[in-house]
This record gives sequence, structure tokens and C-alpha cells, in this order.
Amino acid sequence: MKVLLVEPPKTPWEMMGDVVAPPLGLATLAASLERGGIPVRILDANAQGIGWSGLRAAIAEDAPDVVGITTLTPYYPHARRTCRITKAACPDVVTVLGGPHVTFLAEETLLSAPEVDVVVRGEGDATLVELVHCLAKGGDLGTVPGLAFRDDGGVIQTPDPPPVDVRALPLPAYHLLPMEAYHFEGLGGPFTTVQASRGCPHRCTFCAEWSFWKHGWRPRDPEAVVEELELVVKGYGRRAVWFADDCFNVSGEMIRAICEGILERDIEVSWFYQGRADLLVRYKELLPLMQRAGNRMVQLGIEASSDDELEDLNKRLSVEQVKEAVALLRQHDIVCQGMLIIGTRNDSPRTIRRKVAFARWLDLDFPIFTVCTPFPGSSLFEQARAEGWVEEPPDYARYDMAHFLMDTEHMSRRQLAAWYPWCYTHTYLDPVRLARGLFSRNEWKRRIWRIMVGYNLKQLARAFWFGIPIPKYARRDERRTDAST
Repeated sequence: MKVLLVEPPKTPWEMMGDVVAPPLGLATLAASLERGGIPVRILDANAQGIGWSGLRAAIAEDAPDVVGITTLTPYYPHARRTCRITKAACPDVVTVLGGPHVTFLAEETLLSAPEVDVVVRGEGDATLVELVHCLAKGGDLGTVPGLAFRDDGGVIQTPDPPPVDVRALPLPAYHLLPMEAYHFEGLGGPFTTVQASRGCPHRCTFCAEWSFWKHGWRPRDPEAVVEELELVVKGYGRRAVWFADDCFNVSGEMIRAICEGILERDIEVSWFYQGRADLLVRYKELLPLMQRAGNRMVQLGIEASSDDELEDLNKRLSVEQVKEAVALLRQHDIVCQGMLIIGTRNDSPRTIRRKVAFARWLDLDFPIFTVCTPFPGSSLFEQARAEGWVEEPPDYARYDMAHFLMDTEHMSRRQLAAWYPWCYTHTYLDPVRLARGLFSRNEWKRRIWRIMVGYNLKQLARAFWFGIPIPKYARRDERRTDAST
């Protein structure tokens, strides 16, 4: 049976500039399918310049037996549309959806989306291979672990499969991707993503990743990670790598091995990762090595400005650890992108001002303010549905960390939307910060500041164009050393 893995057309995330990112999950699945002797191709609509109008012809030309799509919640409508187009192009094809959204909402998906035939729940590396072999033999889908499918008007969910041994996985099938098309303006041009580990040992209320991967944090063999880095840099000309791990800096031992491997093999690459502030502090002795090995930027999940707020989010993190982590990054000239959440349950104008003030007091290179979003699989999602905080039926396209879906105890969604542009403009259009960013000696800072200023001017223009009031709430308290209290 022929398998076609499809990355549907998507609107790019414009905050960090022009970006086309590779579908690493599909490339990883494709490698397992190839190892299993199954013919597979990847259709990346974004990289190949295929819009919705051209997708049907592209799928029909391939004439697959199985079409697979991985989807996150905000792109679930895109996945459904792709399945409908697939059925129109090839009526007998089996459509398979995977990824976090359908893993947690498998029954809802199958009962509401007739264009979806099968859901792969959780890690699909082994499950998808077994599914295709089962379909080829005309076997019983009920014997394949990790599936959900319709049967006699209901939905059958087979038992969970055993955890995937990530150290035994083949390298992603980069040869099936148009690697020359992937670029990230904010990271300096040609780039790709690499995943050094799966899962996360933490249980933040707003995050579903730990629940999706189920089996804790599992690192790959560092030697295999370095081999992959060498392949994408020397073989495919990538100059920057974004580590796609949920939390890259869990293990100092893994970080050391990867960095030493990069230096030993003379791999010239700049890289960026998402990690935790407390772990950065724990492994601070590795920062010089990481910087020498190409670490140019870190994304820290700061989320809030007080220990009480962090406790509410189950971050298991303190404000003091955040302060120390940001100072360490500045000391080693590593760019710090700090994430803070707007619209948490107890947010008020006062707490939003405090978060922005805290970001300015920390002197983060690039504060990113995200909208509190109850993703399926998170404890926040379960609570939001139980308490009636979100509208039903949900519009999953708006679950994108840019649209406010819930009121807080003190503010309506419209009020939150009015405050949101100010968080950025008050941070990025400050004349002093603007000058420091645009004329920084750090190349990465200069480049990203140019992009972020353009983005914020667009946001400000949109706010005025659509009539969203911009409140006048700036306070002169950013310089206070107790901004986090």
C-alpha cells in the first residue's frame, strides 16, 4: 500500500518573520514506514507552494491508498478540510489523523468528522506501520494498539501501545522533504528542526505535551542527535536548528554530550531551544560550552510574575530562579526569549501590568506574551469545560494562543483583547529599548528586533483599524526592583 503524508496549507506565524518550517513529525513517521517496507511520500503544501485550490490535484496525482495527517488543535479544521479534499480526489483512500488534538478527542473527532476514517492515538511510529500492514492484509483493526475507529455507529479505541524506544528510531526521512525551502527569518535563514528528546517531566496546567507523550521524558542517544545535526548542516546546508523538544534542558549529561559532539565534528550551526529557568540555573556551568557549540537563543517559559501565579500554573518554579536564569543568559551573550501568559484565571488589569513590568525589569531580549489557551489534554481544558468557561461547540481554529477564549475572574474576553496589543507595544516601541535592540552588537538581537518592531507596528495598526480600544494604563513602575511582587 502507498502512503502519502500531508502537511496542509497553513497561515505562517508572523511574529518571528517569514518562516516555513519542516514537518518533522511526518518525516519521523516516514522513516519508520520506510523501515517497515512501506512506500511513502510527503506532500508539504507550504514548502511546495500548494494552496487549497491545488491540493486535490496533488493528492490525486499521487494516487495513495492511505493519507496521514498530524494535527495540533488550531490546525484541526485544516486537517478535516484536507481529509474532505482527499476523499473527493480518491474516494477509496483511508484517511488517518494523528497528533495531540485527535489523541485526546478521538471519539468526538470520529463522531463529528465522517471524512476521517482512523485516528492514531499518541506516538504513531509503530502504530502507523502496523495499521498499514493490517489494511494491506484486510485484517482486523481491533488488533492494532493505539487506534480509534468507527464501528456499528460507535467508536472503538484499542489499548494503548507500549512506549516507543526513541533510541531505536531511524533518523527522520529528510530526503523526502524539499529541504531547500525551509527558512526562518528570525533565526537567520536556512534552518530545520531536530528533536533530541520526547516528553516532559513536568505537569503545567496549561500544557498537554506531558500527557500526549505519556511515558515521561525520554532522551535520544546524543550520538544520534549529533549525527542528525551533521546531516542537516553539512548535507542539507542548514545554518540554524530549532530543537523541537518540549523541554530540551532536562539533562545536563545529554546537553554536554551534544555540545561536545558538535565541537568534535566541527559542525558550524546556530541553535535555539525551549527550556526551563530552574534547569538552566542547575546546569549553569554548561553555558560556556553551549555558547561555544552554537547556542544563540533560549526560550524560557516564565509565564507569570509572582510565585503565587506560578504555583497556580503548577510550574514548580520560582521568580528568583527566573531572575537568575535571565541574568546568566545575559552574562553569556545568549539571547533570551521569555514567554508570559496573559488571561489566566485570576488576571486583572493589575496583574497584566505587573507581568509587563516584570518582563521589562528582567530586561528580556524578547518577551513573548501568549494568550491563555485550554488545549485538549491539559488539566486547564478539563476544568474549563467542566466549569463552562469556554463556548460550546468550540471553534478550534481559535485555540491558537492569539484569541481569548475565556473570561477571567476580573476581565471579559473583550477587555483582555483590548489590553493584549499594549503588552507588545509598551515593550517593543519604547524608544530606549528600541535603540538598544536595533543597534545591539549581537547579530541575532538586531535581526529579531527589526522583525518584532515590524510585527508590533502591524498589531497596533490592526487594533486601531478594527476599533479595539488601546487602554492608557502604563505605569512608571518598571524600574522598581520589586516588580515581581
